[in-house]
Amino acid sequence: MAREVKYAGGSDYQSALAVHQHCGVSLLRAHRIARNYTLVEAVEALKEILAARGTPSEGLRHQRLSQWEHGQDVPSTHYLDALCFLYRTRPDRLGFGHDYSDADALPQNGIQDAMDRRHFVSLAAAGAMFMPAPPGVGLFGDGFDPPGGRRATAAYVGLLEDITEQNGYQLYAPPAEFIPARMVDLARAEAGLLTATSEEIRRRLQRVYAKNSGFIAIRLTDVASAGDAFEWYGIARRAARLADDATVQAWIAARTGDACAWHHQFKSGMSAAYAAQSVGARRANSSAVMGYLAEAGVQARLGRRRETLEAIRSAERMFAELPEAETVADGFRVSEYLLRWHQANSLALVGAHAEAAPLRAFVRDLPLANHDQVGWALLNLDEAAAHIAAGELESGCHTITTTWQQLATYCRVGQVQDRVLELLQSLDSRHAVTRQVAEVRELVESGSAGRETAT
Repeated sequence: MAREVKYAGGSDYQSALAVHQHCGVSLLRAHRIARNYTLVEAVEALKEILAARGTPSEGLRHQRLSQWEHGQDVPSTHYLDALCFLYRTRPDRLGFGHDYSDADALPQNGIQDAMDRRHFVSLAAAGAMFMPAPPGVGLFGDGFDPPGGRRATAAYVGLLEDITEQNGYQLYAPPAEFIPARMVDLARAEAGLLTATSEEIRRRLQRVYAKNSGFIAIRLTDVASAGDAFEWYGIARRAARLADDATVQAWIAARTGDACAWHHQFKSGMSAAYAAQSVGARRANSSAVMGYLAEAGVQARLGRRRETLEAIRSAERMFAELPEAETVADGFRVSEYLLRWHQANSLALVGAHAEAAPLRAFVRDLPLANHDQVGWALLNLDEAAAHIAAGELESGCHTITTTWQQLATYCRVGQVQDRVLELLQSLDSRHAVTRQVAEVRELVESGSAGRETAT
């Protein structure tokens, strides 16, 4: 089928799309089939690409590529870029995200064409791609008209800003859809940065870059390693500084503090939390509320009950003073769901299970609870911790088992897996060898076998 499409004058992408539609395989696998690569051959080609870039590829095996092709895992950023280079395409045409552009609605000055032609850089290098001075307008072609170009660029930046605001409402979408789509938005912002001559436009594009990088970091905090998440928080932080936007910087600091709490980076977490709390001269704002919640998470994991409760109360008091516009669930502000979820979690971590239980029940009734699989699972694991603390080992193990079995595959890594292992490790030696605990451990280990956290 692929050969027939090519013989008829079709492109490589059209060949892959025909295989995808006719055979029901993923787009990524269809590209490999259309090019007549075996798994091993494709992996060797990817390794050659990465070696030429000086990028390590020791963890790349044909089994890993197979996982990507079957939707069981998501390629990390440098692997995704190598895949795009190998198949001469872009992430959405490999099945990672969607192309939301509307050619009729975009400025017709060559910007979109320039973006579509660009290779998608590895995300590890993305933070270094900001240019200290505009390189000129060559990217837009010889016929670029500076006055009209400036108007069109401003219109396009406004479109990117609107898209970015909507992105925050999709935070709980599956990572395999959400993260690559944000990468596409970053590539668009970066293409604009390469040619922007107005300082205002550059700051606006840096703000778009910072927010989308922050969204990626938040999602990676849920389902990936600490290194992945902190790399992206670093990229977001640099972009926010270049945007000279204190509000975005505070938001990133607050979210960084929360990630540090989860990954036991306590000193850095407290510093980030305090930085978020200090914004706006302690006046009520959503970043400061998140800063107090991040502090509560750190204090709870340090076993400091009094300090945890004080941070929770500070977040509660400031949240009550927020205007309604600051409490929407757009990923950039603090919704009631986010507030109550963090309060319940921090209380559970310090053993205040009686106080955490009604908050958990309240959070589960909120609409967002139906979309946040990781958050739902972690609340269940807090409930399991309450059972275990009460000496109800069988009930605790049952809660862990049923939660794990109901999870989507992509949720069985990152925070959820770490929390399960943390609960098992907290058991005393007498309970750690019981049949129930052994079954839970076997379930978690078998569910994670063969999976490698994205690096």
